[in-house]
Amino acid sequence: MKYLERFSTIIYKTAARTPLMRFSEITPEKVLQRSLKVVDTDTVDKVRTFVMKQQTESGGFMDKAGKSDLYYSLFGYLLAEALNLATVRPRIRQYLKDITHTTIPDGVYLHCAAILFAKLADAENIPPEICSRIRAKADYSGNMDAYSAFLSLLTFYYTENYKNLFRVGHHLKNLQKAPGTPCTTTAAILVLKYCFEEPAEETIAALRAFYMENGSFAAVKNAPVGDLLSTAVALYALRVAHADIRKIAPDCLAYVDSLYLNGGFCATALDQDPDVEYTFYGLLALGALSGAS
Repeated sequence: MKYLERFSTIIYKTAARTPLMRFSEITPEKVLQRSLKVVDTDTVDKVRTFVMKQQTESGGFMDKAGKSDLYYSLFGYLLAEALNLATVRPRIRQYLKDITHTTIPDGVYLHCAAILFAKLADAENIPPEICSRIRAKADYSGNMDAYSAFLSLLTFYYTENYKNLFRVGHHLKNLQKAPGTPCTTTAAILVLKYCFEEPAEETIAALRAFYMENGSFAAVKNAPVGDLLSTAVALYALRVAHADIRKIAPDCLAYVDSLYLNGGFCATALDQDPDVEYTFYGLLALGALSGAS
């Protein structure tokens, strides 16, 4: 039986070769690492200190309310990995085991848990219920929305679920941009199209339409202000797709820099409360901008 499983894994890994190779080149970790090359040493040290302070005694990373949260913990761990904060690892591993011991997360938290288990090289200890729920995410009889498809791409990549990673590509034809699609969803569609070698010119143009001329991207059309999340994912997706962002890079750099505060990044110019999620997006944006100007 194990021989058949290994053979099946090899077959699907071969079938998923293109998205595997393409995504491996543009993983968030690699973009975060790139950002550290354009940030001065003093700022990097302050970011390290900020990130370490965001880890709670339980081992998870805190949300805006100061409570441990699985969603924020994924951002915190990815930052800690990029910043080489080794002391974070054992504590977040224990936190992950504790919170999945009695309750199996769902929705985006399910994906966060699976990715963290894989990132912590603890894949063999992923609770069976998480594995079965993740597999079920790929067994759609209907259409998969863009956000679910992108989360699935991430999860199946990190957990080395090649069969279901391959199957994500079958849903791309249904990920057409509808009126009112937000910036983040459009960016997700663009990354998916790049990974599966689908034509992306129309999606690139749609994503550029969210640009606000002040270095930021808006969450939706006609939004009064831009925000760091939309800006970061838009710049990331555009760089992934090899779109030319040189003209907007200087203003984008200034905008992202304006949201830096005390070792972290804030959501908008009106926010004065940095957290690990937006610090992740701040560095992701800087990594996407690296070498673009």
